[in-house]
Amino acid sequence: MKIVDGLKLIENGWIRKPKGFRVRFHKQTEAGVEAGLSPPPEAAPLNSDVTAWRYAWKLWQATSAAAKTGEPGALYNITVVDDQDIPFRFYGSGEFETYNPKHIHDGSGTTTGDSDEA
Repeated sequence: MKIVDGLKLIENGWIRKPKGFRVRFHKQTEAGVEAGLSPPPEAAPLNSDVTAWRYAWKLWQATSAAAKTGEPGALYNITVVDDQDIPFRFYGSGEFETYNPKHIHDGSGTTTGDSDEA
């Protein structure tokens, strides 16, 4: 198949290309745990999954001490999502990754997170 033909297939929706990436997390506050995205929805998303994963890793490293003690500012369940808020696989392994996983109860009986370490 010629590249031009392959690009036409992609353009016609055979493979959805994300329009951007964000880091999704839970943040410990004085009042409890809040869900968050970075960059926030009203800001432009990151244009590279590699950039988003590196950013997620740095957020994890920067807040890991606070996470161990549950201090405000700690970040849990740090992962990368695409423009439709769907988790995106880590570029280095092809697997879904979550940095600093923690079970979070949202009050509706739903639990988010994982008990395994990243």
